Amino acid sequence: MADMPVDRTVEIVTDAAVVPAPERQRNPVPSGQADQAAVLPWLLRRIAFVGSLLLVGFVVFSGVEGLLQANSLDDRIVETEAEIEQLRRDTEQLAALVAWLDSDAYIERIAREDLGMVRPGEESFGVHAPGRGTLEINRSPWWANLLPEEVEVAR
Repeated sequence: MADMPVDRTVEIVTDAAVVPAPERQRNPVPSGQADQAAVLPWLLRRIAFVGSLLLVGFVVFSGVEGLLQANSLDDRIVETEAEIEQLRRDTEQLAALVAWLDSDAYIERIAREDLGMVRPGEESFGVHAPGRGTLEINRSPWWANLLPEEVEVAR
């Protein structure tokens, strides 16, 4: 047997065939002695994998953010519609108040109660509570109160 030549390639192939597949792929990175052509496909696969992970993360994140924004907008729409309804009720109340303030009945009431006015042919009277003095009505023009009582003429 010592005289027989040993075929090294057969032994390597035989050794490679004996090695289980998972151990063969443990170190997929080519060694530092490998040429650039062997490293490039490995690097491209890794870049593609990382890029696809980033793309999937971006799509998921933007989708979740879009859903949150849509929910926020829905809440804001509901709040705005409630505010509009409240403003409509306020507008109706103010319109009713304006109609009442413009009515002849209100104007006559204010003229009688606050200003003491009477219709022609009517007499005005007031009831005073005991212990109170009489009400003095100032019948002078309004501008007369602005002038001093006595005016001294300089000579």
